[in-house]
Amino acid sequence: MTFAQIKYFITVAKCLSFTKAAEQLFLTQPALSRHISRMEEELNVQLFIRTGSGIRLTPAGSALYLGMTDLYEQYQEQVRKAHKIQEGMIGSLSIGFLNNMNLADFMPLVYRELKEKYPNVDILPVRASFDDLISGVYSGKYDLIFTVQFEVVDKESLLYQYVHHSKDHIVMSRFHPLAGKAHVTLDDVKDELFVMISPEDNPESSELIFNICKEHGFVPTVKFARTMEEQALWIESGMGVTILDSCCTLRMNPDILFFEIDSNWDPSMVVCWNQQNYNPMISVFVKKMNEVLNLTDEELHGIS
Repeated sequence: MTFAQIKYFITVAKCLSFTKAAEQLFLTQPALSRHISRMEEELNVQLFIRTGSGIRLTPAGSALYLGMTDLYEQYQEQVRKAHKIQEGMIGSLSIGFLNNMNLADFMPLVYRELKEKYPNVDILPVRASFDDLISGVYSGKYDLIFTVQFEVVDKESLLYQYVHHSKDHIVMSRFHPLAGKAHVTLDDVKDELFVMISPEDNPESSELIFNICKEHGFVPTVKFARTMEEQALWIESGMGVTILDSCCTLRMNPDILFFEIDSNWDPSMVVCWNQQNYNPMISVFVKKMNEVLNLTDEELHGIS
């Protein structure tokens, strides 16, 4: 038995007329009669009594009508729900944001627009480390992640798009002895303590900084922070200098100074997802974000 047959049966039972039911179903009356006959043969149950004045349900047909009506309504509701999910109208979206990445200047705008159009979609933002973001986007823990470009470039199955193009900076407390200079270079901080993220969390970051320092003729003295929060705390406490992009939350602190430098990597903010994740809200979110932030010209990267 198919759901089409159930629909035919329910319509005939409501109309108690093959002719009227056939008109509603856009079928011929003989074709509809054949569908009902096949249904009766399959179930081995007589559903209708045909009389000279019309038709009426048998007791068995009446019982089946009551049950089938509820079943068909549930089926239709589930189909509607599936379509809404496919269209991104309901569901959820888990988004991982890199710790200390500033999202206050763009995420509220995107969130408001999404909730207006898709009120039944749950947006689930989470702060996470470099390592957790990458493992999470592969495992499906996160549908989308916001991180820095050099973390996701050339990684298998990952697609990404730029959200904000940024530069790297030497970062220090305004009470640092070098803070009074109009511009600070890497050569100026060669004897300073460098605060870096532990290679256990992000091996790329420390390696990139070591390499650029080597190009400037020195090996930095390093103190490794276990988390980005710890790294920010040490900089706020005046315990050395670091290299960060302009999208970090420390940029909002008036007591922290940023001196732009040219680096050999791209620290820009990107939104990234696993192309094997088929959550329809991913494309809905990215499209809406691009509209709100006027990023329609940004290209999609990571496609082989």
